[in-house]
Amino acid sequence: MAQSKNFISTGKAAELCSVTPDTVLKWIKSGRIPANRTPGGHFRINQQTLVSIIESGALQGAEAAENRIFQFCWEYYGTEGKPKDDCYNCIAYRSRAMRCYEVSQLPEEAGHAKVFCDNTCDNCEYYQVVQGQRFNVLVVTQNPELRTGLESNAKDMDFNLKIADNEYKCSMIIQNFRADYVILDSKMGIDRWKELAEYLNKDPRVPFVKVVLASKENGVPVECEKLVFAIIGNPFEVRDIDALMGSAKKQISN
Repeated sequence: MAQSKNFISTGKAAELCSVTPDTVLKWIKSGRIPANRTPGGHFRINQQTLVSIIESGALQGAEAAENRIFQFCWEYYGTEGKPKDDCYNCIAYRSRAMRCYEVSQLPEEAGHAKVFCDNTCDNCEYYQVVQGQRFNVLVVTQNPELRTGLESNAKDMDFNLKIADNEYKCSMIIQNFRADYVILDSKMGIDRWKELAEYLNKDPRVPFVKVVLASKENGVPVECEKLVFAIIGNPFEVRDIDALMGSAKKQISN
């Protein structure tokens, strides 16, 4: 019985990889992910094996790129999802910066290779594609009612939404989702959300992530102020997230 808990369904694997269950099935059939069949014919995947594969970056090829809404600059200009050799030493690739133009202004010693920067950002084909792209929002909450409400109402909103109910799932989703904003439910407890906020602010996979606290309180402890980009009320709804995204886009355009 204990052994079965180590195996997950293709649907659960898809959630961890931020792709569709059909994509997971393709990966199983192509040999990218090892899996066992149940007596009923369903695939089951060893969760720890999947975690190791994700962390190795082995799923970040052409199929992974095609099934994400977002494409990184090295994927956009690469061949079948494979970066050019010069990309590997570029800060945009090493930090997995979702928008390469946000790191292009860093000092030269930071290592922006400017592999595709033949013109200014305003005249760059990739910039034209991604600069108006929807934000990625990740909500971390253990409230099932909040999760259901957000998921059912987010489909028509102008942002991409993922939801995790613990720190582990939050980290796994970020592996491919690359959140712009992470909203933390204060009901998880101040020590817990502070620890997660500190982790997110240091996570090299999301170097420009903005942590938002959902709280009934009007503020946060002084020692935590630098960890939080904004505060929204709790409970909150999809329209509250939409208002936050709208405000962010106005700031960027200005």
